[in-house]
Amino acid sequence: MEYLNQVRTVLFIQVLNSFVSGVFAVALPLMMKERNIDIVVMGFVFASMPLIMQFGRMFFATVSDFLGRKPFFVSNGFFGVFSGLIYYFAHTPVEFLFGKVVEGTRDGTLWAVNRPFLLEKNGGHWRILVYLRAVMYVAFGVGSLLAGFFVVWFLFEGTMMFCALIGVFVVFLSFLLVSGRKKRFSVKEALHFLDFRKKKRVFKIFLVPFFALGLSWGFRGGFVIPLFLDSYGFAAETIGLIVGLQILLAGVFSYLFSKSRSVRRLILLSGVLYLVTFLLLGFLGSVFAGVLLIGYGFVEGIAGVGQEGILSKITSKDSYGTDIGLLMMGVHVGETLSLALSGLLISMWGFVVPFLLTASTYAVFSVASYFILSE
Repeated sequence: MEYLNQVRTVLFIQVLNSFVSGVFAVALPLMMKERNIDIVVMGFVFASMPLIMQFGRMFFATVSDFLGRKPFFVSNGFFGVFSGLIYYFAHTPVEFLFGKVVEGTRDGTLWAVNRPFLLEKNGGHWRILVYLRAVMYVAFGVGSLLAGFFVVWFLFEGTMMFCALIGVFVVFLSFLLVSGRKKRFSVKEALHFLDFRKKKRVFKIFLVPFFALGLSWGFRGGFVIPLFLDSYGFAAETIGLIVGLQILLAGVFSYLFSKSRSVRRLILLSGVLYLVTFLLLGFLGSVFAGVLLIGYGFVEGIAGVGQEGILSKITSKDSYGTDIGLLMMGVHVGETLSLALSGLLISMWGFVVPFLLTASTYAVFSVASYFILSE
């Protein structure tokens, strides 16, 4: 019973964080556009978050493997409060950049400990990670779906304040978790966990395709999709509905495909569908583009199951937090680079080029993963 309560609490914390992330995903790009932030500058502001998140995540994950997970869930709530308040007052690129740094740290504290916590409670079985991903998708989708309405009803300022209040609730929820301190912190042992030479060969090889995955995420992530829809004249409520329905669909299909036994097939199938989706997207009219983006949720759901399956297969039970953090380092370095480039590419050639690049880089990840897993 205690195990179930702990897992439910962590999943609920994930729901609240992902809900806020969904609101930010739609509201922030539109807010920055309204406050006259140039799209090239916007790209650099959004590009700061993955690296901040990743470096924070690596530090927090390594320390949490020794000291336990609870302190990082608590700090996640506090950073959630701060990020909402900073965006409430932000009007300049520097202020939005500061908000992204705090938001990235918020995400770093959570993703350093959520997967390891659940794997430890579930005996290392990978399907708990798929349930986590499904919960994340559904909550993110609901947040995105409601974001446009929040902006209309409460304006940008009221929306950001609401997100800050959710952070307060996360703090209180986190105190319900059992401390779970594991062992005395040792710098020598922490460096041992971080030592690439000690990792399995397949772990090292996967750093390359996961870098390609990160590049793919950045070319269609952050501000790109909301501003793409805005360029077609969609209202804030409609943008939120499209993004929200897409992510809700991803949550449904990630749950449905969680019972699949072949991670390789899911990775390959998602690669083919992803390629077709983004090769077409930049050349369609507004209505068809909106429909295709909603349908992309099916692809994202399948892809999420495959990615979580890979993580569980190649990490060590003695250092889940550190291993997942190391593996995701390549993802977020790639995402940072492509996000920084996206604003520049869009300003010169429109949205077609980033969509072509996201399709091609995901194809690299998909094909490489399929063959590596066959060995």
